[in-house]
Formats: sequence, C-alpha cells, structure tokens
Amino acid sequence: MSGQGARLRVWCALPERYADRNVAASTVDATGRVIALLVAPDAACTERGAALQPYAATAVVIDGGDVTEVTIPELDLRFPKIDVLDDGFVLAAARCRMPTGPEATTVAELEAQIPHNARIVNADGSIRTTFHAGDGIEQLMVDRAGNIWISYFDEASICAPHPVRQNRTQPPHRTSMSMPGLIRWTAAGDAAWYATQDRNGPASWVDCYALNVGIHRTWAYPYTGFPLVEIDQDGVRPVRSASGIIVAGQRVAFVAGQGHGPQAAGRYLVTFSRITDGPVEATTTAPLLLPTGHRPTTWARRTVCRDNRMWMQFGDERTWYVLAM
Repeated sequence: MSGQGARLRVWCALPERYADRNVAASTVDATGRVIALLVAPDAACTERGAALQPYAATAVVIDGGDVTEVTIPELDLRFPKIDVLDDGFVLAAARCRMPTGPEATTVAELEAQIPHNARIVNADGSIRTTFHAGDGIEQLMVDRAGNIWISYFDEASICAPHPVRQNRTQPPHRTSMSMPGLIRWTAAGDAAWYATQDRNGPASWVDCYALNVGIHRTWAYPYTGFPLVEIDQDGVRPVRSASGIIVAGQRVAFVAGQGHGPQAAGRYLVTFSRITDGPVEATTTAPLLLPTGHRPTTWARRTVCRDNRMWMQFGDERTWYVLAM
C-alpha cells in the first residue's frame, strides 16, 4: 500500500498463444492459480438472447510458469462460472430456465423438470456428475476443503426439495426458493447450507454483494442490511455494518465504487478498517490505483476475494491484478 493510494499489481496474464480464444469465465483458485475457460469466438455462451448450441471449451490452469489445458466438449452452460475442484473442475451456468410446468406426480417427473445447470468435471474433461445450482448466480468459489460456495443476486431462485417428507415413496414437494443469497454445496453437488435458513444470519439476505472465501472462514456482505457476516464451522456471526472485503486478522479493507454513471467508472475507494467488539472502525481511505499509479478507467469485470487478497480484472479480461493487505 502506498501513501497516496492502494496500488494494484499484475498477478497473471493469459499467454499470448490464447489470443484467438474468448474468455468465457475466469477466476483465481484457493491456491492463487488463475483458471480460465476459453471458447471459440463464435460460441454464444456469453450473449443474451442468442440461441445456445453446445460448444467445446478449454479449461486452462496457470500456476506460475506451468500451464495445464483440459478440453471439455459439448458444454451447454450460459454465462458460465468455473473453479478448480479436486483434480478437476466445477462449472455452473449463471442463468437457467426454471420449471413452469405442472407439479410432478413422480420422482422421475420432478427430476426431469429441474434444470441441472452445474457440472463437476474430471481431470480428463469428462462429466462426473451434474446438479441444479439455481438461477441468478453471482459468484462460484471453492475453498481448500472442497466446499463449493455459490452466491446469488436479487433475481435468484432455486428449486429445493422440501426439508420434511413424511412419505418417502412419494415425490418430494418442490419448493421454489427465491433469493437464496448464499449456498454451500458439497464436492458431490449436494446442498449443505442455505444462508436464508440460518437463524443466526441476517434476517434479510436478498443479494450477496461481496464474497470472500478464505482458508478457515468465509465472509459475505449481503443486502439489505449490509452487515459483514463471518461464517465457519461454528456457524454465522454478523460483524456489524461494513462495506467490502479483504480480511487479515482484525484488519479489513472494503472496496467500493465512488459515484455513478460513465464519468465515475473505475473510481474505487479502499477503506481500511479494524474489527472490534463494536462497529467496524474505519481508519484510513485511499483511491484504488493500477500499477501505473493511475485509476482504472472501467468498472471491474471480475473480482475474487480470498482472505487478505483481492484479485480484479478490468477492460482486459486476460490480465488479473491483485491487492494484498
């Protein structure tokens, strides 16, 4: 951190040999490796309204100077998300068409109605399993233990079996849950925890604005109340009002845009704070700067937060920058 601003530095850039491919998805995994899902320029997976034909993709893992490629054929995910899972990958479509037909009368009918918009992929690119991850996905991140964290924006919905079934020979009652906020999934694609069903969490969890998946804890910043929420194996704890998120012990840095409209694009302010027993206390603020010392000229295309580091992409979706605390 400089005295005049919070300066980003270049973390990684895609090798030039991939210049003829489009970046359909990209992230930074739990060990700091850059993951990119590359597709041909004519693949319509990131276009609204276009007819979506199955497309071939290449998952690229960049670990320092080592680059690994895995071909994944016949993907049908619109607005895909990706992260590493075990020795393979987990992918999900951010948008999917929810069922609108009549209620199912058999388990088979129920399963046929629910779209499986997530894929767990083996190291050779073959599909291990699929599952329903819901519509309106904001971020998909995997922690070091193999848990899959999926956050949602305010238009989200998900089809979930009713938690209580008296007669297991009958099809489970389908519950259409709107605005799930945040869900933790197992490495097998089973839902393990819903933010909206946790009594210790915020009463209103409509949209997960920011997510930090660390080694031992996960932090989230949900709308409408905007508390900073700490989640670990012991449960959920609100940490008072905040806005951010990079976390290093009791220190927190919150990154937020300043202003609205085209003239404000790229004007981020970093607020350095400290977690105490009361409200989060702001200590200093600084503008977010590129390695050149200038402010970005666009809003971030992608943001990934893990513990004390935040990675960002701007207009060039082949280059990741990092801000560490």
